[in-house]
Amino acid sequence: MRRGSFEALAPLFAHAERPAKEMTESFSALVHLRPFLTGPGPHRVIHVGDGAHARTGAMFSLKTAAANISVDPQTNVALLEAWRDRFGIRRFEFQKARIFDAIEPLNALPPMRTLVTFVHAHVSVDDVLGALRWDAAYTLACCVPGKQLSRKHWIQTTGRDEHILSTERTFQVLVNEARLQ
Repeated sequence: MRRGSFEALAPLFAHAERPAKEMTESFSALVHLRPFLTGPGPHRVIHVGDGAHARTGAMFSLKTAAANISVDPQTNVALLEAWRDRFGIRRFEFQKARIFDAIEPLNALPPMRTLVTFVHAHVSVDDVLGALRWDAAYTLACCVPGKQLSRKHWIQTTGRDEHILSTERTFQVLVNEARLQ
């Protein structure tokens, strides 16, 4: 983590109950989705259930050239606007909404390679991906593995990420087969 990135991310991660756990979970998503962010762009990353501080979206906005959109009903809009202004962050938007209320406007955005993260999303990954236009996704079995791991979509990679400082480290990288053709 470069000093500039750490300085910008510190205000968002510092007040988490377990900041190192949160950071390693978000960084795992970044590492596992990075191969999908190479090649011709543009790219978009939608961060589902990103929490009040939109930490995963914030990290991706600093570490990638992708357009990032965090969606969570608990989004702290004032805090994130102030953070974005303070650090001059570009390519980072957020919506204070349930993902199912945001799917229609997200699908209406101009087409581009779209990735999805489910780092702390307490929703059914399969239900969201069934309604959203997407190419690849990362999901982590944080709290509710029955909902947070896919049973319907093509799993490119799955395993335990031992670098995550959490009791549950199982992740999946999913690829939308329909979009590959």
